[in-house]
Amino acid sequence: MSAVARPVRKARHRLSKVASARDTIAGFGHGMDVVGLTMGQFSLLDLIEATLEYTGPAHLVVATWSAGLYDADAAHRFATDGRLLSVRFVMDSASEKRGQSSAVHLADLFGADSIRTTRTHAKFALIGNDDWSVVITSSMNLNLNQRVEQFEMTDDHDRYRFFTEWVDAVWSEIPAGGERRADDRETPHTSGLEQVRPRLDIEIAHTIKTGVWE
Repeated sequence: MSAVARPVRKARHRLSKVASARDTIAGFGHGMDVVGLTMGQFSLLDLIEATLEYTGPAHLVVATWSAGLYDADAAHRFATDGRLLSVRFVMDSASEKRGQSSAVHLADLFGADSIRTTRTHAKFALIGNDDWSVVITSSMNLNLNQRVEQFEMTDDHDRYRFFTEWVDAVWSEIPAGGERRADDRETPHTSGLEQVRPRLDIEIAHTIKTGVWE
């Protein structure tokens, strides 16, 4: 039996102790995966900025648990200087975190329709235009955190579409802006999306007795 032919993807594995985001992803291109470990010397925002040097002006989606005040302002500069065609944020709806940008602050910077808040710990960035469909998944928040961090990035249309469909569902379900809501500590339902169904043909074991048996 002949082996099934699979598309060839180039993978680059990089341990980056002191290098910048730009140097760490050097050579990134179509059909390439970059997998990296860092010492926390750059942030997700730095990684986004370095990626925009490859893609040119692009639409940006950022899912993050928190964003520093400096990083929110820097992202706003990306939008005003033409590097971003549009921007959307999905952020955690917990009460304001010390030293972090609030959802209301981001709504003031980018407009209320640019942000949705929900119960989330997901961290990813989508950078896309007519030529690129970049997905970055990472342990990083938008802001710098000097701890060991990991990231993976790829230019992959199907993966980009998977994340984009989830973001679109969040956008249609959750009201615009960063104001607190009664339901903002619930996870999004995203009921219109195809999801993994639990197996119903698994036999359930009997309950295990505990305590003193008679």
